[in-house]
Amino acid sequence: MRTAYLKGSDLHLTADFNATTPIEVIGAPSNAKNLVINGKKAQVKVDKNGIWSSSVAYSAPKIKLPTLKSLKWKAIDTLPEIQNTYDDSKWVAADHASTKNNVHALQTPTSLYSSDYGFHTGTLIYRGHFTATGDEKTFFVHTQGGLAFGSSVWLNETHIGSWGGISINSDHNATYTLPTLTKGKTYVFTIVVDNMGLNEVWTVGSEEMKLPRGIINYNLSGQSADAITWKLTGNLGGEDYIDKVRGPLNEGGLYAERQGFHQPSAPTKDWKSGSPFDGLSAPGIKFYSTSFDLDIEKGWDIPLYFNFGNSTASPAAYRAQLYVNGYQYGKYVNNIGPQTSYPVPEGILNYRGSNYIALSLWAQEDDGAKVESLELVYTTPVSTALDEVEAAGQPKYSKRKGAY
Repeated sequence: MRTAYLKGSDLHLTADFNATTPIEVIGAPSNAKNLVINGKKAQVKVDKNGIWSSSVAYSAPKIKLPTLKSLKWKAIDTLPEIQNTYDDSKWVAADHASTKNNVHALQTPTSLYSSDYGFHTGTLIYRGHFTATGDEKTFFVHTQGGLAFGSSVWLNETHIGSWGGISINSDHNATYTLPTLTKGKTYVFTIVVDNMGLNEVWTVGSEEMKLPRGIINYNLSGQSADAITWKLTGNLGGEDYIDKVRGPLNEGGLYAERQGFHQPSAPTKDWKSGSPFDGLSAPGIKFYSTSFDLDIEKGWDIPLYFNFGNSTASPAAYRAQLYVNGYQYGKYVNNIGPQTSYPVPEGILNYRGSNYIALSLWAQEDDGAKVESLELVYTTPVSTALDEVEAAGQPKYSKRKGAY
């Protein structure tokens, strides 16, 4: 039951029903003559004690949902940073000689803590420029992104390794073997770190919330630490984030996010056809989008979920982010989980209208990755007094000034 009120001679009840349900009203007001349930007049019997009895019949509506795998998907590379032609001149220089973090001292010549540069949420990307001596053999990097985070490292366009993550690790030390470098040639490390969010404080006085995100330390053999000049990015604008409607936690540093391609009406016309169900054949990050219409009967509360499937004994290491009408509505980590089901309420999804969804897919293994399955499903429809739901703000794509 939700509400009960008297209007004239009508006794109104609002309630939720997931099955045919008998109704009894004990102590109905003396001037009440009719029973109205969820806006519909009900047949009533009154016994000798004045108790009203009625029944609400339940008959679930027919619900037709799209098969996501059969939709027409478009795709774009969302890690152009590893291309030799990429220009990072608009990126933030990681040049702070000190940190604002008064708990964790720097281990690097300049701070590589993302929050020192205003990037507090979502995917972080670093680019480290250096000139080779020819003596470099290995690259050590200590990254930190929170429990179950992951990271990947490229040298120019060559993937040199990834950390797929485990549920109990919030940081990771890795040493990667380098190919032979040419003396005097310039190279760039591109490091992607999945920021799982800042810590809460579980123990009084521990100041866990100050654990930094990003690169904690690094070492390039045959070079001093200051031989590498770093730049970084997170969400476009950092603390002066762009999308004031969806809020500061909605976007990270992926190229597609910085451009706003996760928003409805993104300029996908010239994108190539590509599906997350086909995925990538090598390590990298792609961004996929599609659209579909829904036509679900009013007056029903019908929970809808996006469900990822994972049936393999040794699941591939990949990470996916789901965007629904511009809202980032879930991060799925295939090799860790445990969440595979992501509910999205009416008002974010347009139950009677068009919907734009997008998916970022970050493959961390040498042979790439693909989404095994992704389905839009519903659970038990509930008959309610629900009328038209006012949708949350869904600003459409517009070209972003200063996007890089």
